[in-house]
Amino acid sequence: MNVPDTVAADLRVAAVAAGCTVALSLALRYGLDVSVSPLLRLSPIAVYFGYLFLGKGSTGSSFENPRLWMLLTVVVAVGTGVYAVV
Repeated sequence: MNVPDTVAADLRVAAVAAGCTVALSLALRYGLDVSVSPLLRLSPIAVYFGYLFLGKGSTGSSFENPRLWMLLTVVVAVGTGVYAVV
């Protein structure tokens, strides 16, 4: 199956956001036994919506690089975990 590059990039960013959201939720609830609001646990999904609205285009800007958004998603998930524990 031949998937266009833009669709593949969207799927990769979505997969990272979903994986980070699940990992964050499981780590906070079962690993660290920390009770936080659902909005805090869903923070990696907010980065994905930011990518959908801000990170897509054809200007050639590095801001449109899907790898940047995947890295930002991981950083937000880790930062949220640290914030919840502290």
